[in-house]
Amino acid sequence: MKQILIVEDQVDILNLLEMILRAEDREILMAESGEKALEFAQETRPEVVLLDIMLPGEINGYEVARSLKNDPRTANCSIIVMTAKVQEQDKLEALKAGADEFIGKPFNIEDLKNKVMKFLE
Repeated sequence: MKQILIVEDQVDILNLLEMILRAEDREILMAESGEKALEFAQETRPEVVLLDIMLPGEINGYEVARSLKNDPRTANCSIIVMTAKVQEQDKLEALKAGADEFIGKPFNIEDLKNKVMKFLE
């Protein structure tokens, strides 16, 4: 079963993403902080991580992405950064941190689904 880890601190967005992405052949994991995201990712090794940048706690999304890509257990997971910070500099920083894709908030649901599906195939 394919796994998607959603890392988002806004519960309404977290629940919306779970509804959009849930399918019979997928397991959705959810984390509301960078610390929990790293813990879940190291335990489960999801295929895709949907990652918000601005997270509560000590670890932001950029740091999560760097940690995932530098850990041999999670280096192969695909990271899609979702953020309201949509300046070119933000996109470049996300890609430099290890993101495979970048999507701005508010996001188009079909665009998000297509980006996720690209990494699940």
